[in-house]
Amino acid sequence: MLRMPEFEVLHPTTPEEAVALCAAHDGARYVAGGTDLLPNLKHGLLQPPHLINLRSIASLKGISRKESGGFVLGALTSLHEIAESESVQSALPGLSQAAGLVAGPQHRRMGTIGGNVMLDTRCLYYNQTPAWRHSLGYCLKAEGDWCHVIGSKATCVAANSADTVPVLLAMNAKLHLMTGSGALVMELAQLYQQNGMANHSIDPHTLITAIEIPPQGAGHRSVYRKVRARNAIDFPQLGLAVVATFDGTRCTALSAVINAIMPKPKVLKKLEAAVGTELPDDVIKALGAAAFKQTRPQTSIHGDPAWRKHMARVEMQRALKALRDDPNSQARSL
Repeated sequence: MLRMPEFEVLHPTTPEEAVALCAAHDGARYVAGGTDLLPNLKHGLLQPPHLINLRSIASLKGISRKESGGFVLGALTSLHEIAESESVQSALPGLSQAAGLVAGPQHRRMGTIGGNVMLDTRCLYYNQTPAWRHSLGYCLKAEGDWCHVIGSKATCVAANSADTVPVLLAMNAKLHLMTGSGALVMELAQLYQQNGMANHSIDPHTLITAIEIPPQGAGHRSVYRKVRARNAIDFPQLGLAVVATFDGTRCTALSAVINAIMPKPKVLKKLEAAVGTELPDDVIKALGAAAFKQTRPQTSIHGDPAWRKHMARVEMQRALKALRDDPNSQARSL
């Protein structure tokens, strides 16, 4: 039986108070839904003396539509609420899909969009019980000095496995943050680093208060594809978001982000062949090959890397065909 370590729970009512409490208590951690943090506590991966419960901060909750057409998602908005929101489904179908594919129904009702953005990296050698880790000699991310994935002390390649992050990145989302010095805004793309032990660039005391998604404009289409062993609960073995703009049947812009292969999500390049076309099969095949070439999965999570690399090609082609043919990938007016 895995037991929870002892800790004290603090209950702020404003973002400013939460940040002040975090700064005043060494090793404190923010907790919202706890679907990622609490299992890590049970595994002994973290032992914070204090947890700062964000649930009483009303300003961090809810979905709002801006006059410009963009969205602001409070960091405590549940993944279930985002997946089921008619306005999100209509305007941002790829984000609705991604939120609805996170873990299982119970997790989505507890888990938050802010928590998914800040999801800790995962690895087969890290997310294990203390006894399992001890028998292995520990790893670079926890207690040890050796990465068993790459066989080196140089770096940790635990994977970013958040489902909503590729979609948010492809949509050029921004983060609203509260720091000890006040509020600020940063590009979501600036948050992630190629370091499995610390893949977030912000200070541990900094609190995400909201995620802002700029207007995607007329002709927006988006889709999220997830590869996992079971179509429930499992983290992705590969996650792919593809976001496009269409003028009628012609693609005028295309972006794609792939995840669950490294600590930092990968923005795919060399997608220009799609622009100005109606995404014929030969273009889709070429872009599938480009995704395959740029995908280099590590053995940090389940699934043979060669198979996962192959699935990048397959899922890229499926995503592009969905953008071309599936009305569910197209933004609609409410």
